[in-house]
Amino acid sequence: MLLSRRTLLAAIGITLVVPPSIAHAAVQGEVQLGDWERYYLGLDGGAHQRALTALGIEHRDGVRADEPYRLVPLRDVVRAAVDHGDHAAADLLRERLSLDTPSMLGRGLKLIFGQDGLEERYLDDPALQLRVIGHLPRHRGRSFALPESVRKAIRAAA
Repeated sequence: MLLSRRTLLAAIGITLVVPPSIAHAAVQGEVQLGDWERYYLGLDGGAHQRALTALGIEHRDGVRADEPYRLVPLRDVVRAAVDHGDHAAADLLRERLSLDTPSMLGRGLKLIFGQDGLEERYLDDPALQLRVIGHLPRHRGRSFALPESVRKAIRAAA
């Protein structure tokens, strides 16, 4: 199974680091679905799948998009985060727009492993990704919604 990147949760006190004029320009690009799904951890309560469905993106396995190289407008990623609470979308936008928001992926990995600072390693380490898969069944019931503070930061940038 080819793994992507993942995400999870946020906190209070979100600050926009990028000036709105720059952020608006950044939201006009496109992103490959595979890059978006790099941040997907599976603890967003099905928000990612609801977003894919709403955007008309097929995901026959019920989890990930069928076409990882397909390009989607960043404005659709914004909709996925704001309208559906997609943690992967929130983290992709956090990275692309330099938002000062907590890493949802980092929060999820802390939930699973009990330690901070694993998100960068996770994105590039297949062994860690496999460990996560092994631990996910015990944590499926611990999913939670995207905090409103993250949604507000994304809305302000978009």
